[in-house]
This record gives sequence, structure tokens and C-alpha cells, in this order.
Amino acid sequence: MRENILDEFQSNIMERLGNIYNNNNEYKKSLAKEIKLFNQLQNNFNREQMNMVEDYQKAMCATTGICELLAYRQGMRDLASILGVNLNG
Repeated sequence: MRENILDEFQSNIMERLGNIYNNNNEYKKSLAKEIKLFNQLQNNFNREQMNMVEDYQKAMCATTGICELLAYRQGMRDLASILGVNLNG
């Protein structure tokens, strides 16, 4: 196995995580709260302020997505190590 095998699994990983999120009640409640708060912002901020909020939210989501992928990949590396699988060749 090679380390880039993790890249090959990435789309499958993200799809599976999406399914897990969508079936989790805690996630659904948190998402509903996020949407409610975002709608409150839209009702109270002008367009320029909302643009700043949206830019911040996009940056924060991108960072969170990277962290999530890195954590998942590290977990796969740790599992491979426990199983004695060499990902480096």
C-alpha cells in the first residue's frame, strides 16, 4: 500500500461521512440551530455586513473541512500501523 491510497479513498470517505451526519440527530439539531441563527443575521444585517459574515463562514468551514480530513487520514494511518500495514510502499 502507498500513502496516496488515502487520496484514492477521499471521495468515498467524504460521502460516507455525509451519510453519517445526515443520520445523526445531534447533528441535525445543531444544523437547525445554525440555520436559525444565520436567518436572524440576514434579517438584521445589511448586505455588506452579510457579505463579511458569509466570507467568514466560508473560511471557517474550509478550515474545519481540512481539519476533519486530516483527522480522518491520521486515524487511517494509525489503524494501518496497528494492523502492521506499511502505507509508504
